[in-house]
Amino acid sequence: MSDDRPLLPGEYAVLGLLGAEPRHGYDVSRHWQNSALAEVLPLEQSVLYGYLRTLERRGYLDWEEIRVGNRPPRRIFTLSEDGWSVLNAWMTAPVSRMREVRLDLLLKIYVLRLIDPSREPRLLRDQVEVCRRYLADADAHLATAEGFEHLVWDSKRTAAAGVLAWLQALLPRESKKTPRRKAAS
Repeated sequence: MSDDRPLLPGEYAVLGLLGAEPRHGYDVSRHWQNSALAEVLPLEQSVLYGYLRTLERRGYLDWEEIRVGNRPPRRIFTLSEDGWSVLNAWMTAPVSRMREVRLDLLLKIYVLRLIDPSREPRLLRDQVEVCRRYLADADAHLATAEGFEHLVWDSKRTAAAGVLAWLQALLPRESKKTPRRKAAS
């Protein structure tokens, strides 16, 4: 793979784990396997080490070698300034396709919850807007589509409506308290 390709969702998630705390490769792997990340994106240790090499080659990681006892030295990875920049841009951008929700959006939410949970509601609100535009586009296509094309757009619309309902349930409830009126004396 060339270095000018977009990062893979798993590579972004690795950046997120390293942004949450400096780790060595095995620690990243152990965290991944023992968390819900493994349900979203199964990850073999060999693939993880490939991700680390790619991220390091692109300049997104810094590392320090440490030795504990007689064990071989370990590289403890942290994010470089460029790594933080790439991670911040990715984890706050909504996905444009509904099929990306199952992987990319879930990874973004996981990373935000590790690094900065206060930014999650903004991502969810932005994703709701993307879904609404997607639904409007699907409705426009459905108005004129026939046959198999109608089936395709109906499928896309149904998926987007489900994602929208899920997102709205995730959004924090805005306070809907109405001011109490004082009783007349």
